[in-house]
Amino acid sequence: MSNLRILLIVIAASTAAAFGLSCTKHESQQQTPGKLRIVSLAPNVTEILFALDLGDQIVGVTDRCNYPPAAKKIKRISGFGTPNVEKLLVLGPDMVIACGLEKPEFTEVLRQSGILVVNVQPTGFMASFPELFGAVGQIGEATGRSTAAKKLIADMQAELNAIAARGDRIDDAQRPRVFVEIEESPLMTAGAGSFLDDLIRRAGGRNVAHEISTAYPRIDPEKVIAWNPDVILVAHSDHPGEAAERLARHIGWSDVAAVRERRIIDDIDADLLFRPGPRLVDGVKALAARLYSK
Repeated sequence: MSNLRILLIVIAASTAAAFGLSCTKHESQQQTPGKLRIVSLAPNVTEILFALDLGDQIVGVTDRCNYPPAAKKIKRISGFGTPNVEKLLVLGPDMVIACGLEKPEFTEVLRQSGILVVNVQPTGFMASFPELFGAVGQIGEATGRSTAAKKLIADMQAELNAIAARGDRIDDAQRPRVFVEIEESPLMTAGAGSFLDDLIRRAGGRNVAHEISTAYPRIDPEKVIAWNPDVILVAHSDHPGEAAERLARHIGWSDVAAVRERRIIDDIDADLLFRPGPRLVDGVKALAARLYSK
């Protein structure tokens, strides 16, 4: 997997500092709710906008915005974190929802052009469901869809609560111990403070790398042998079903419980695990179903 892809994965689900919304466009002005022309600069933002029934108001997206299918029909104006200012300005948007990866001069150009910039990921990262709920709420407020945002958050929270209620009946010591392989070489996993760490816990598992404070550390393969996880979640596979044989060829890994018992999960859509949007709840449900499929 390329370094670019690793970066995109980490961006989508990595650790965050404080989460908030910042606007530029004569900071004291309020955006009047109504028919806005919106540009989304992140795939998760695009999914949130569609979930808030604002899809018909999106006039520009990134080349990574692939869901829902209707998003693929919207004008592509940038890569993820590398917006093309000229293409964006031609669209004449009222609002640009940014992801914190854009260069400061980009935001300044938009401000001087009279465009409202809503930055829902000031550092470019999110690390937990509360931060996701914050993004949904703040996008809803900025676009005049606060009621819809509150309902979306409530629906997501209800689904998470239902999953948690089932997991609460399982003693912590009985929860499967999960190792996440984000990248094979060098070996990268998800530590504390990562979205995957939060997702695994909510799905009823225990992340063996939770002891590592770095959100997305590179580790020695010997560490996995020492952890001896019950389940291995391969979060980057382009060929589902092939990971088990590959992992068994790693020196010493054939005795790891997950490899020996072939409890390898490599067929969950990576966007359900890494993209902090409404479908992340589906990722929790999918993982929970696989962890307790026995």
